[in-house]
Amino acid sequence: MSAPAPTSAPDPVALVLRALPFGVAVGVGCQALVTFGVDVLKTGVPLAEKPSLTSAHALLLLLGTPAAMVIAGSATWSLLAPIRNPWRQAMLGSIAGLGSFVLSVLLIWPIHGFFGRPGLLGLAAVAAVASLLIARRVPAIGTST
Repeated sequence: MSAPAPTSAPDPVALVLRALPFGVAVGVGCQALVTFGVDVLKTGVPLAEKPSLTSAHALLLLLGTPAAMVIAGSATWSLLAPIRNPWRQAMLGSIAGLGSFVLSVLLIWPIHGFFGRPGLLGLAAVAAVASLLIARRVPAIGTST
């Protein structure tokens, strides 16, 4: 009987270079959906003299934005599992979460301004496709790329 072939760990640099954009794409897609939801909830709401932080659209914005960042960080964390280092997973997940917020701000405002709600849904779809394509290229445990 022959011994099983030893499995090699994935290249950590390749793993990080794929996991970070994956998390950022997931976060941008989530943030586009949050912005879409806020815009839908604001429809038909008269402008108040004093904005209310307890309105549905304000709560969605205030809770959905950090949730999108956490989802982006968690997505990155999960793809970085093969490195088996919680500190590095958390650090890189935090970078992806914050990076997704910054990129969302830079993308969502002009896209929403020029294309409105269809643009937000299009951005979410592009982010979903990008994240799926990136996830397919992430090396699995025991492979090297």
